[in-house]
Amino acid sequence: MKWIIKNPSPTDYRQNKWGDYHIGRCLTKYLTRLGEKVETDYYTDWYNKKKSDVVLVLRGKYPYKPNKNSSINIMWNFGHPEDVTKKEYEAYDIILIASKHYSSILKKQLNKPVFPFLLCTDHEEFYNKNTDLERKGFIFVGNTRGVKRDCVLWAIEYKLPLKVWGRGWEKFIDKKYIVDEYIANEKLVNLYSKAKVTLNNHWPDMLEYGFINNRVFDALACGLPVISDYSEELYNLFPKEILYYNNKKEFKKCIDEINLNYPSVIEKVNRASEIIINEYTYEKRATKLIQLVKNFKINN
Repeated sequence: MKWIIKNPSPTDYRQNKWGDYHIGRCLTKYLTRLGEKVETDYYTDWYNKKKSDVVLVLRGKYPYKPNKNSSINIMWNFGHPEDVTKKEYEAYDIILIASKHYSSILKKQLNKPVFPFLLCTDHEEFYNKNTDLERKGFIFVGNTRGVKRDCVLWAIEYKLPLKVWGRGWEKFIDKKYIVDEYIANEKLVNLYSKAKVTLNNHWPDMLEYGFINNRVFDALACGLPVISDYSEELYNLFPKEILYYNNKKEFKKCIDEINLNYPSVIEKVNRASEIIINEYTYEKRATKLIQLVKNFKINN
């Protein structure tokens, strides 16, 4: 089959910095290996006259209006869920949601097939490269978008050896903690394989709708412990493998657990890594996509 992936990433110098770009890139790699033909239309070229068997829309920042032709139209919604209306969902043949919780809600509200389709990692790019290396330091990778992110501020208040990669941080923290505004995707595996802990928090809408960011899967695949704000969706996947906080007091307990029981934390993370390799990879997602399309053709 021929697939066209509608990727919201720009085509200029910013492209490699967009997470959507890498999601599309990884899906293309594994769909191609499975014998599919794949092309990508980036945001500026979404509406053209190309023909395909399947159109897969990566629904992050921008909506796409499907062309009612012979293509099977699939939406994978993994970001900005508050912006997607029921009318937009109904324009698709298959709807994929990066949240088990929210997909169960939409199944009751929509007349189209809805499936949970969580974000994941590329196990060929994210893995533990340094199993014998002592891990050091706390890290945070992410932009501020003009909003204070409590876990970073608390880490500094507790005088943790923190290093930050992301835009906008100079407004909130001393520049000595900021390594750079951006770290290339291909360099993350080295960072995640050497760091002691990564801090994580979700945007409020992601928490509300039960969407898990892909950085959690990338980090765990590299054997890196994660301290994250509490997400019921994430907790249901990894109740013991991740350290959770709801407030500053609980964040401090997470830090204490790292300092006092790090070997035990690592042991749990290693179990999570095995689960991710078996269930939460782009290879698995590509296989599932092909199966969903085959089933759709049989039933329609």
